[in-house]
Parts: sequence; structure tokens; C-alpha cells
Amino acid sequence: MNCTVCGAVVPDGSATCPVCGANLVLNQQPQGGYQQPNQGFNGQPMGGYQQPNQGFNGQPQGGYQQPNQGFNGQPMGGYGQPQGGYGQPMGGYGQPQGGYGQPMGGYGQPMGGYGNAGFGGFTGSGKFGASPVGGGFTIAKILQLVGAILIFIAPLFNWMSIKMKSGGDKFKEHANMFKLASDEYLDKGVFVFFGIMILLIGAFLICLEIMDFIPSMQSVKQKIVNIPFIEIGIIVLVLLFFILAFFNGDLHDGIKAIKDTIKETNKLAKDNDYIDKIKGHANHGFGPILAWLGVICAAVPRVFRMIGKGNVLDK
Repeated sequence: MNCTVCGAVVPDGSATCPVCGANLVLNQQPQGGYQQPNQGFNGQPMGGYQQPNQGFNGQPQGGYQQPNQGFNGQPMGGYGQPQGGYGQPMGGYGQPQGGYGQPMGGYGQPMGGYGNAGFGGFTGSGKFGASPVGGGFTIAKILQLVGAILIFIAPLFNWMSIKMKSGGDKFKEHANMFKLASDEYLDKGVFVFFGIMILLIGAFLICLEIMDFIPSMQSVKQKIVNIPFIEIGIIVLVLLFFILAFFNGDLHDGIKAIKDTIKETNKLAKDNDYIDKIKGHANHGFGPILAWLGVICAAVPRVFRMIGKGNVLDK
């Protein structure tokens, strides 16, 4: 062994150096060469030149790498992927929020299905006077619904009304479209045809308005109103039936004859004391009034859209 102070060769197990007299027991390193049991060279703990928790150039956990950041500064994984798959920020194949080019919904729908803005919104002012699909109650929708109901019930109300009183005698007659076709009145089956057609058109217009409040039926309505002038055409058709019924020759002549009878009887009563006057009326009744109001209510919002003023009532 060598002296730890002067380096002279001394016998193994010597307590002091025979040359310089140094105490070899105090200056001896345990377990061999020059080392520090708890701290390495240059202040590195537990041995040689290394950092167990930090790699070369300040990189943690070993060599040249970043555990939470990829090559070329890309965080969280693959080549240039910030959060997801191949070049996708939030979804697959260029989709920002959904699948295959859909921002929020399926098959080109921004919020709903098949071209519909979704329950609670409008698709626009309505091309060809068509009603907007979806949404809640607006002035236009209220008018259209009221108009459809009035059209539907118009044939069921009186299209001929006669009421007369002479002395102690009373005479009263009321007939809707279906009664006018019977033998008791005009015996004209054409009024049955008018009545059925008007009822069907009224029911169609009512269903068209109700579809707005049934999300599953909005796509069906969208297809219907996309037909050019379908709604305006239906209203023009029902108006034609009303006109034909109102100006029917037999009905018009029958009402006119009763009016003339009342007029002539009252003239005679004026000249003769023994003839009683007739009080009363003869007219078309309440049915035609409902018919005209229904057509107006149903047509006005659609006409406004045709001339580009739909925003006045569609709100």
C-alpha cells in the first residue's frame, strides 16, 4: 500500500508511515479510490456524471426528448397532431366538429335534418310565397292557421238563410252546402262536390301549419312548400269553389225570388189593411262570410312573401 500523504510504499496494515509519520488509519478512503458516497463529481448525486431526473441540455428524464411534446414542437403525440388524428384539430379527416364536412349536424344540416333550420327557427322568407318551416307562433302563422280553420268550417255553415214572420206565422230555413244538394232544397249535387273539395283543402292547410310544431314532419313540409306556388295555387282553387257556390244560378235565383216575394207582399200590405206585412230576410247566410275571411287570412302572408315583404308578418 502507499502512504496517503507522501506516497511512500509502506507495509500493508501499517498504522503510521515510516517515512513521514502520517496516521494512515485516519487518512484511508473506505472501499477504494477517490469518491464520495452521496455526491458525485461536479455536485452530481449518487455517483458519476449524470442526472437521474434531467438529461443532456436540460431535458428531463434522460436523453434528448420531451415526454409531452413531439418532434418539431408538436404537443401530445404524433407528427404535427395537436390533439387528434392525421391533421385533425378535433375530429376525423378535416372535420372541425363533426363527421365528413358537417360543422354541427349530419348531411349538410347546420343544426337539424334535411335542409331544416331546426325546430324553433326559420329557413327564410319563403320562396314563391311558401311558408317558412319551423319556428314558433308569428303573425303570419297565426293568420294562416286561422284562415285554414275558417276555410274548413265554411261549407258547414249556412249558405242559404231564410227567416220570415207574417202575423202570427213564422218561417225559418237554414241550409249548408250539403243540405242545398238535397231534394228538400235545390237538389244540386254540385254543392256536395264543392263542400268535399273545400273541406279537403282546409284540412290540408291546417295540417301544413301543424307540421311546424312536429319536428319529425318538418322535412315533409319542406318538400311540399318547395313546390313552386303550391300554397298560392291551393288558395286560388278554394276561392274558385267559393265563387262558384256563391254565384250558383239556382241558389242566387232562389234567394232573389224570396226577397222579391217579401218586397211585393209588404207593398200590398201598405195599400191593403187586411194583408199582414212580412218581416225577415233571405240571404246567403254566414258560410260565405267565413269563406271570404278564411281566404284573406290564408292568402295575405303568402302574397307578402311573393312581393318580398314577408318580414313584415314573419316575426
